[in-house]
Amino acid sequence: MNAGMRTNTVRGKYSRLDHIDGLRALAALYVVIHHSLLYLGKTIPTGLGLRIFIYGHYSVDVFIVLSGFCLMLPVISNDGEIPGGTWNFIRRRARRILPPYYAALAVSLFLIWLCIGTRRGTLWDMCVPVTPAGLLTHLLVIQDIFPGTRHEINHSLWSISVEWRIYFLFPLIIYCWRRFGALRAVSGVTLASYLLLIPLAWSPIDNSTTGVCLHYYGLFSIGMLAAGFAYSADKSLARLRPQVPWGSLSILMAVAAIVCDKISLAGHRAPWQCQDLFVGFATLCLMVALTPAEHSDRWQWLRNALAWAPLVFVGTFSYSLYLLHAPLLEILWIYFVRPLKMSGLNSFFLLSTAGLAVIIALSYLFFLLCERSFMRHGKRPMMKPEAQLRTVES
Repeated sequence: MNAGMRTNTVRGKYSRLDHIDGLRALAALYVVIHHSLLYLGKTIPTGLGLRIFIYGHYSVDVFIVLSGFCLMLPVISNDGEIPGGTWNFIRRRARRILPPYYAALAVSLFLIWLCIGTRRGTLWDMCVPVTPAGLLTHLLVIQDIFPGTRHEINHSLWSISVEWRIYFLFPLIIYCWRRFGALRAVSGVTLASYLLLIPLAWSPIDNSTTGVCLHYYGLFSIGMLAAGFAYSADKSLARLRPQVPWGSLSILMAVAAIVCDKISLAGHRAPWQCQDLFVGFATLCLMVALTPAEHSDRWQWLRNALAWAPLVFVGTFSYSLYLLHAPLLEILWIYFVRPLKMSGLNSFFLLSTAGLAVIIALSYLFFLLCERSFMRHGKRPMMKPEAQLRTVES
């Protein structure tokens, strides 16, 4: 191993990273509430602050960054090497991600056959009818590539296809990290992922907000960089860490994303990928700010809030919650909420409170049956003393 990689060790002694599960939980719950809001159609009330839940796509951005962060932690603790090598990494990711995915696919297909296979003028209409192409692409985990299949069966599954392909690039990013340094590697991957969007726009491949999302390779690498800033002893990163106001910068990046979004809504063309980049950097800065500091720890209150036990609990099965919530929302809306003939606002509140509780409970049951046995190293991301870092691969 070269001398440069010997600096890539975990700095300090830290404990369980419960706040990461808290972030996962918030992102997953936000997606569910966002999709609940979309059941109101174009009649979303503007005076009650509900429009804060219209940015559902940003939650996927956060998930991608968190994935890069968590998968980079074991590499940092292993002196810059993927534990077990590239093939074992891909095999572990397949075992972790694909069985629950296929289980959710089967549940969605069963529910479509049983009770939600008809278009009823709701958000779920994009999922039905199921075509042979839609079924085949979902089985191959390539549904996001084609405009006609990305939303079939379960409209939330497109992002699993995107992330699954990112894993195959992870070893290459690690190589570039070791060869050229963290900042150059991440900058190069991010720039390349955005430049590739240009020829993609002229191809038949789906380049929408729920398409292949090539720029997510950049967001994933940004998550890796967050892990480097937070826990690596790499000198180039360690020098910057105390000099940057991470918390304030996170807020600034989040505001920039919202401003770009409002510019787009006003009719001025602002590429949606720009908002995603700002959200990615906002998440990076937040995660570094939440890292325990040796001297001052001004963000401890937020880390403690994110480590609240109920949030951590939901975070342990946030993947199941994300996979299963869409068909459950449709069932609750069609068979329980809409027959009550309440106002749109009251329907939303019922769906996002009592309905959310039901979805959480059923998702936890799905987790116990279809996900937990495929998890490694326990439930939560953690770092143990003497720089022996372990993390849930998510």
